[in-house]
Amino acid sequence: MKGKQGMHFLNLCLAVLLTACEGAAPALDASKVSSNGEAKEATVDSLAIKAKQAILAYPALTDANCEEFLLKWAAEHAEHRYELTTSKGDMLIETFDDVPLHSANFHYKVSRKYYAPSEFVRIVPDFVVQGGNSEDTRAQELRWLIGKHTLPAEFHSNRLHFRGALAMGRTYTGNPEKRSASYDFYLVVGRKVTRAELARLEREKGFTYTEAQKARYVREGGTPHLDFEHTVFGQLTDGFDALKALSLEPTDASDWPLRRQEFRLKVQGD
Repeated sequence: MKGKQGMHFLNLCLAVLLTACEGAAPALDASKVSSNGEAKEATVDSLAIKAKQAILAYPALTDANCEEFLLKWAAEHAEHRYELTTSKGDMLIETFDDVPLHSANFHYKVSRKYYAPSEFVRIVPDFVVQGGNSEDTRAQELRWLIGKHTLPAEFHSNRLHFRGALAMGRTYTGNPEKRSASYDFYLVVGRKVTRAELARLEREKGFTYTEAQKARYVREGGTPHLDFEHTVFGQLTDGFDALKALSLEPTDASDWPLRRQEFRLKVQGD
């Protein structure tokens, strides 16, 4: 991101703050404002300082500093439930305590309003609905400000790709550690799974599913071939009909929805 774009975003923040203040503050007494507009300039300078302070309140995250920052964030923020608003209805999501970095990263990005709004950029029926990695100007500028980084994989034998699982996307090329992206998440729509498929995956992955996990996959469906390839850090708890409807939206050849599918994420109750 070039410096000019960063300044553009700073000016954008300042404009928002100015608008808010103009709407809320009482009018200045004209007798107290000098003809050269010193009071107005002072107000603008003050708002500019506040805008810069808001932007620089947190460090830009990198692969080097994100783990320490996010573990501290996790210790200070206990929220794990979120409301996801889409064109097809609302969904409720819960993140897992035992996947601390991914859960804290999700909460941090929600708190920074990165997903307010964002958009789904990949929709595949019976597979996944994926979003967060929008290429619109706002999203690119926020990624530049918040920080472009990845997350270390956090695989657990009890965190699998059942229907409704929340997981993070990742790059496959040059990523032997299977580090996750930090903005690009997906929800599993899933398909029918058979015990024969699970047996084959067990042989290929050298992993044994419990009987309860096999029964759940057969009953609910999912995407078990993604187990231990992507980190699962949460689960849809309500809104499965909305997820299914979203997965049926028409797309182009690259799975990009033909109609913009905007969504908003917030901590439940906020």
